[in-house]
This record gives sequence, structure tokens and C-alpha cells, in this order.
Amino acid sequence: MGLVTLKEIDPTLHSSLKEIEAFALKKEKILNDDSLTEDEKSNRLDKITDDDGNNIDDLCLDFLLPGTDIEIIQGGRNTPLTIHNVEDYLCGVVDLTLREGVRKQMEAVRAGFSVVMPLSNLQLFYAHEMNDLLCGSKKEEKWDEDTLVTNIQPDHGYNASSITVKYLIQVMSSFTASEQRGFLKFVTGSPRLPVGGFKSLHPRLTVVKKSVDGNPDDYLPSVMTCVNYLKLPDYSTAAILRGKLLTAIREGQNSFHLS
Repeated sequence: MGLVTLKEIDPTLHSSLKEIEAFALKKEKILNDDSLTEDEKSNRLDKITDDDGNNIDDLCLDFLLPGTDIEIIQGGRNTPLTIHNVEDYLCGVVDLTLREGVRKQMEAVRAGFSVVMPLSNLQLFYAHEMNDLLCGSKKEEKWDEDTLVTNIQPDHGYNASSITVKYLIQVMSSFTASEQRGFLKFVTGSPRLPVGGFKSLHPRLTVVKKSVDGNPDDYLPSVMTCVNYLKLPDYSTAAILRGKLLTAIREGQNSFHLS
């Protein structure tokens, strides 16, 4: 596992390491150039810069795992990143992020998983298939009105003819890919649909009427992610529903309240 795998797990860290890797690749090219003398190679190594003219020392990094106080090597907080140890830095960050740094946690996952299913059974699946099964499908389903009408279950105060349900379907069918992921994470706890799309959600995506004291337009929707339950006030317009729903999605992603 290396930077390619890291891109799937932490795109931001991957992007930062790719910039550092560019220094390592330029270094490798110089060291493999047999037309240069050792002195010429040493001189060129010290002059390696990125596209903006910055050298690796300008990054002011040390051997700590980015965003943490964890040392990549013993004495890492006092070891600056240089062109001479750039490969060690890259390997250390990847190792702590994907291997040694999560070894105990992965051993616990393996032990727990084996209680439910023998690990040998996983040999039936490719890695991307396991990712789809456990984390949801990367395949984007078209959120057209027909698909949404078929797969959304109105209940407890709403039915298929309710104007607020129609507003919701209208709004959801206009969502961008980013808004779709936000909605799914808000309502189901996952930014992806399971393999098979909406029809594979269990329980079904259910929309119920949220009882409020006063004007419904003054209230935000809420959810019960454990049962894919969206509690929606009886909004007066689709525009208000859209605004309130996006606010709840944006502000409520990391909130947990008992209701």
C-alpha cells in the first residue's frame, strides 16, 4: 500500500504528499543521471525546487505525522525534512497512516469480523467490491423524480400527494453531486447509497411530518439516521424547504441529539 491507496482514504493528505513526492522524483532523476559527477549531483540536489521556486526546506516540516504530535521516527520532532531524507519521510507517513499506525485497530476489526464470517470467505471479493459492500457504491444513481417517487416512503402525516413531499422530491432531483452526498450522510449516516441504490436502503427512506409550535417555515428538519427517517416540517414553498434542508445538512452533520 502506498500513495495510491492513501488517495482513497485521505485525499487531503495524499495531495500534500504528492507535492513532497515531486521533490523525491526530481532527486531520483538527478541521482540516476550517469552523465553527472558526484559533485554535480550534490550541487543540483541542493537546488531542487517546486514549480513555484520553493525548495523543500521552505516547507518547514519535521518528522511528525501531519496534523498530529506523533513522531514518524525517534526524535522526529527535532528532525527537519530535507532533500536528503525525503524518501524516509514519505515512507514513514504512509506506514503510520496505512500500516503500523492502525495495526491494533485493524487486528480488532479482523477479530470482530471473524466472529460473524470466516475471513477466508473474503477471498471471494475484489478490494473494490468489499469497499462497495461496506462503504456503499461509488456509482452515482440518477436522482430523477420518478426514481425518488418510487423509493421515498411518506408516512405519519404525509402521503404521496402531500405538497411538502412533492417539494422535497423537486428539491432532491435538483441536488448537485456534493449536495446528494451531504443529504445521504445527514439522513442515513453514510455519504453513499448501498449497492443497488435507493431500493437497497433498509429501512426505506421515510419522510414524516414534523410537528412544530408555530410557523413551520421557522424550523429545521431533523433525522433518525438509524432508520433512515427524515422529519420534515410542512414548509410553504420548495425554496424554503431547500434552504432549511441545506442548512440542516451543513450544520447538523456532526450533531447528535435525543428526541
